[in-house]
Amino acid sequence: MTNNKQQTAVEWLIEQFWNNEGMLTSKKLEKALEMEKDQMELAIIKECAEQSTSEASKYADGYAEGYKRAVELTKWTISNLIPPHNESNP
Repeated sequence: MTNNKQQTAVEWLIEQFWNNEGMLTSKKLEKALEMEKDQMELAIIKECAEQSTSEASKYADGYAEGYKRAVELTKWTISNLIPPHNESNP
């Protein structure tokens, strides 16, 4: 089997069961429960990180789109509302 960091708690517990000829101690059961808890916490942390990254990406996309729109509006304003500087004002 693989090392403890790569095994699930269930895999580790099964390995312990077979290595000890069907005998499990309460310490080994407690360790398996602790491993399972740690694995669940890691899964939650990973999910939160992925969600946070996704939200940040949406924010960045929205910011970029707003900036692009502001530049377009500024260009339109300069082209259509402000007279060229070489024209004389009446």
